[in-house]
Amino acid sequence: MGFITGTILVLFIFVSLFLILLVLIQTGKGGMGGVLGGGASQSVFGSSTADVLTKATRVTAVLFLALSLILSFLFAKNSGYNTTPLPITPEVSAPTGAENPGGTDAVQPTNSDPKNPGSTGGTQP
Repeated sequence: MGFITGTILVLFIFVSLFLILLVLIQTGKGGMGGVLGGGASQSVFGSSTADVLTKATRVTAVLFLALSLILSFLFAKNSGYNTTPLPITPEVSAPTGAENPGGTDAVQPTNSDPKNPGSTGGTQP
């Protein structure tokens, strides 16, 4: 793994953890948000914090997506996976019975002894 890939991977992990933290800090629009103390965070941090958290979440989410795409391309390039499509090659058809009039695909023995034309290459008893 190269220096750039390692640096982007560490940055990706920090961005992921920060995104999780941002989502957990935000208060809901109602429902069960006040049960776990979600209502108290608005008075502690101020009223304009929701806008800041929403903008920070959007920026962090876009950064998360961009880093994940960059990492996928870098790891695909390092692993040797070919991301370009292969050229289309014409298919080769199998031989038909017209090319082989005997109808069998067995290999016929050849004459391996030039002195004895009737020999098929085997030993005679």
